[in-house]
Amino acid sequence: MAGLRIALPLARIPMLILVAIWLLPGLVGHDPWKNDDAIGIGIAHQFARHGDWLLPRLAGEYYAADGPLFYWIAAGLARLLDGLVVPHDAMRLAAGACVAATLLFLRLAGRAYYERSRYDSDSRGDDIKRRGDGVVLMFMGCCGLLMHAHEAISETALLAGLACAYYGAALVARRPYAAGIAIGCGLGAAFLATGILHILPLVLALLAAPLFVPDWRSRNTALALACAALVFAPWLLTWPALLYARSPELFTAWLHQGNLAVLAQAPSLSAATQVLRTLSWFAWPAWPIALWAVWLYRRKPGSAAVILPLIALIAELCVAVLARAHGELPLLPLLLPLSLLGAQVLSDLRRGAANSLAWFGAMTFSLLGGLVWVGYMALQTGFPPRIAANALRIEPGFVSHFSWLPLIAASAITLAWIALLWRSENSSQRCVTFWTAGIATFWALTMQLLLPWIDYGKSYRPVARSIQASLPKQRGCIAGRGLGEAQRAAFDYHEGIVTKRAKSRTGRGCTLLLVQENARLPAENPGASWKKLWEGNRAGDRAEKFRLYAKVK
Repeated sequence: MAGLRIALPLARIPMLILVAIWLLPGLVGHDPWKNDDAIGIGIAHQFARHGDWLLPRLAGEYYAADGPLFYWIAAGLARLLDGLVVPHDAMRLAAGACVAATLLFLRLAGRAYYERSRYDSDSRGDDIKRRGDGVVLMFMGCCGLLMHAHEAISETALLAGLACAYYGAALVARRPYAAGIAIGCGLGAAFLATGILHILPLVLALLAAPLFVPDWRSRNTALALACAALVFAPWLLTWPALLYARSPELFTAWLHQGNLAVLAQAPSLSAATQVLRTLSWFAWPAWPIALWAVWLYRRKPGSAAVILPLIALIAELCVAVLARAHGELPLLPLLLPLSLLGAQVLSDLRRGAANSLAWFGAMTFSLLGGLVWVGYMALQTGFPPRIAANALRIEPGFVSHFSWLPLIAASAITLAWIALLWRSENSSQRCVTFWTAGIATFWALTMQLLLPWIDYGKSYRPVARSIQASLPKQRGCIAGRGLGEAQRAAFDYHEGIVTKRAKSRTGRGCTLLLVQENARLPAENPGASWKKLWEGNRAGDRAEKFRLYAKVK
């Protein structure tokens, strides 16, 4: 045992442990959080409660931004695990299942690509397995993925579908029928998750790859793509046809909001700048390694393992810019081709660059993990007093409760991190292993030790209960003004408080009015005909203020 060294990338069992440490903490044990997590849980809650499995709804209104697939899975799990797991945790487990499927398909794609890759024609079986693990490590290590992988969002199903299609693309030259089934099912699942927009780049890459990849100019490629089209067709046609049959107006709204209409806009320099600025940290450290792979590839053209993800990557960037993507979620599909590209050259990184990234990750996440431990000690013991005082100032009223299980789990994770740093082999591939293991350690420690404190400030449950207690017995409908989608979803999920748009036909006739305003600004008077019944906000939230009014008779 004294001479034990940890080989990198990790062997099978340590790899599974790393994935579990990265994926499982944060999926359960807390309320829906603003923004995307609450919206996703709110939509799945509507499916599970009302039994209408065709139309995604948010707090009673049709939600046209996404397809239904993820919410079907989440609502199904909520019903299946009813009584065993609280509904919002069960719905979030659907995201965990989708991300786990994404990791599995990425690993399979990585191994399939490199089995006969020209770049690694002399690779042995063990090296091929490490290459597959390298894709997974690269993907998990992306900074922007971590939080979103633990939210109830439809983009997790999108990633799983696209990863399945990438796996199918890796089989085109050797197993065309299996490739066609995987591509068709993957693209179909991705389409049902978020619409057609995010599958277009991969479709373009599949069609363009034969122009650049000699191995794809074959009968097998034609068979694979034809099979994929046949498998994809039912996914593409069935749900939109049912939606159109139910309501042509809702079908038109879905088609306009979540699909090709957004590409009709002219390119924008500011949009391109914003996308690249966000991507610079969101896809770190995958993007610089992927650029290095493209640079090395210039000497070895014709590899589908490079051409396909490269075309998809460029097309995804164009789609994000043309669609003027807001926020981070539209950038998640970019992480798949970046990881597939970057994993090919992990063993070819310059020794100095690899060591720099490895030890930068080791020091950064060791420091962050230490800060998490200090914060936990401050909440439990009051020492250091300044940190304890700041924690209570941020979340006033929070009372910490000690539990052995999180402490034992966090201690074991910390020891595993130290063992990895101390006993790992000196390898150029350890850079991404250190980085990904560091992210997993920091996330797991935060979720084990600080989750009650974080949830106390992020949950809308106390606000929803306070509103419910202030409602009159004969309340009628409630109009909402200024309410965000996350707030509407949370109030509906926690207490069944469904609001109507204040400017809508039904909203104008409501006798109650719930208003969300900026807490830093003076309250807006809704008029002399309204009487304030209640006001409040989340503990420590200095930005949002909610006020409930009743119409004076």
